[in-house]
Amino acid sequence: MNEFKKREHVLPQCFGKFKSGNLILKGIVCDECNQYFGDQLELPLGRDTIWGVERYRHGIKPGKQPKHKRIKFKILEGELAGIIVTPIYSEAGEHIDNLPVLQVGIFNNLTNRFDYYEPEEIPNVEVLKKEGMETKGIKLNLIFKDEGHEKQLLVNKLREQGYNFTDAVTSMEWPEEVKRQNQTWVIGDIKIDRVISRGFCKIAFNYLAVSQGRDFTLSSDFHGIRNFIRNDHGNQNEFFFVNQPPILEDDRRFKIRETQGHLIILEWQGMNLNARLSLFNMWTFLIKLSTHHSGLWIPIKGGHHFDIKSRTVNPLVSIHKSLLIHRGR
Repeated sequence: MNEFKKREHVLPQCFGKFKSGNLILKGIVCDECNQYFGDQLELPLGRDTIWGVERYRHGIKPGKQPKHKRIKFKILEGELAGIIVTPIYSEAGEHIDNLPVLQVGIFNNLTNRFDYYEPEEIPNVEVLKKEGMETKGIKLNLIFKDEGHEKQLLVNKLREQGYNFTDAVTSMEWPEEVKRQNQTWVIGDIKIDRVISRGFCKIAFNYLAVSQGRDFTLSSDFHGIRNFIRNDHGNQNEFFFVNQPPILEDDRRFKIRETQGHLIILEWQGMNLNARLSLFNMWTFLIKLSTHHSGLWIPIKGGHHFDIKSRTVNPLVSIHKSLLIHRGR
């Protein structure tokens, strides 16, 4: 028998604990599902995404420093260009540090620079030959922290991939010049896979539940999104959409960022019921909660702002565009 003893937060607590106005579900999400969502969706969303990194900037400490698999940053310019770094929380202040990961730099004679690879991505020598690179006497750059275990791991991986070299290979740790710098320009890849998109969809569906109640959200109209969130069934592209316009009108009109808090709204688009969600007001995603609504149509339009600074949750007010007064900037 399912138990409903635990509370379910609409917005995972890893993105902030709010002292007033917080949105919480009671008696809707069973304890087993609550645990599943926390372990399988909320932890990756809060730790292994750019939004998880953004928590550091706002003083939302991550506890144990996470390992990032879905985000990868590389130094953009200078003699260290290409080195792979990982963002970590700085205990000295509420900002983000970049530290190098375990990696190998392989000199590319075609581009006259080092290409850097983590251990599991080191290419085979034969692959480099086919690409036209010189592999005889190739220059290697090992970056590690542990002189024993980590260096030996890199050496073993290189030998597995056909590299022959002596102990005279160049090795380096994080350069002092970077340690002294206040900032480093980096470029990164951000991966939004099914786990992360399901995490966003769960927030949106929780918001629908707290907004419209249990009976409405248990309708068969929402079987698809529920099955995607809980059981990982269905086509992600039918529910989750990226690169959406900002939620706030001034953000759209004046290309600004009115808040760094979280935003979520519900709205109809024809007979589709959608949510739009933006964590830290960075990028906006559209979550299609239902299509071709079969029940009695009811007016649904509303939203909330999770204010990071005041730690409060406040309703968003919808104003018709005709009432807007142009703000000179």
